[in-house]
Amino acid sequence: MNLHFLRFSLCVGLAWATAGCASPQSKYFKDTQGNANVYVTPGQGRSIRKVAIMPFKAPTELIGNSVSDMMVTEMLHIERYELVERGQMATVLNESELALAGLSTAKAVEIGNMLGADGVIIGTVDEYGTVAHRGRSYPVVGVSARLIHCGTGRVMWSVDFAERGARPEITLPQHARRVMHTMVGSLFCELKKSR
Repeated sequence: MNLHFLRFSLCVGLAWATAGCASPQSKYFKDTQGNANVYVTPGQGRSIRKVAIMPFKAPTELIGNSVSDMMVTEMLHIERYELVERGQMATVLNESELALAGLSTAKAVEIGNMLGADGVIIGTVDEYGTVAHRGRSYPVVGVSARLIHCGTGRVMWSVDFAERGARPEITLPQHARRVMHTMVGSLFCELKKSR
């Protein structure tokens, strides 16, 4: 009986160790395929703790805000960064009379410094619409994002992913959440490897 339990425990342990990037601390990303395009700057370490996520540049301000809000939700699951609250960003922007969406890298870093952030995440929604395939419309979403160090201006990581929805009944917002989950899950895996 004890031998069987030992074999079972060993098999479960091996399965857990080889199960991609999932960990006991973050089971949220366990089913992520990890097929986004990710680059993590070598030796980026943990020098960035506090991060401001700017609204993404998109075809409309509503889409940019919505997708960056999805990014906030997904980034909270990484449990690596303290995120600046959107209300704080709005206050700083109102005082400096800047528009938030589509900021240049230099302006985003300037705002990040005003917020006391170590880094800023900026992004672009490259695709957000539908595409016809075999007489049906499918959602298609493509997003790219990068983390910029406020002190050096260096890109610490970059991630992008675009995908057509598998089923036509999936709405654009549902598919956008899936794309963001895949993007951040892929990033999570790469960040774990770079520790």
